[in-house]
Amino acid sequence: MTVEVAFLLVLLVVPLFYLVGTVGRVQAGAYAVTAGAREAGRSYVTADSVDEAAGRAEAAAGLVAQAHGFAPGDLRLGLACGGPGCLEPGGAVVVDAVVEVPLPLVPDFMIGRVPSTVRLTARHTEPVDEFRTRG
Repeated sequence: MTVEVAFLLVLLVVPLFYLVGTVGRVQAGAYAVTAGAREAGRSYVTADSVDEAAGRAEAAAGLVAQAHGFAPGDLRLGLACGGPGCLEPGGAVVVDAVVEVPLPLVPDFMIGRVPSTVRLTARHTEPVDEFRTRG
């Protein structure tokens, strides 16, 4: 009976550990992409000029990505302006963020045959302060 229990334990526990690890990594990616989009938008609208705004947004998103265990380049951003202008009072900035989370333990010969990554996206719209000075 000990052999059967040991065999079933390995058969059930190993996939469970893999599942928990995979779900944890995907959840970290979900947190990274949503927080990265939000912080990039907030950094963009608080910039002094449009020239430095994109760099601030990328830097903020990179810090969020690192805090969640990803490389800064793993979190890709798309920035778009809405309303009267990018940093004009009453305007808004729309941030689209994307991160690809690689699934652990997928062998190289299976890449292309089975999904090896999970693509996570987030969109955040950050309004520009109504009382911001123009220019």
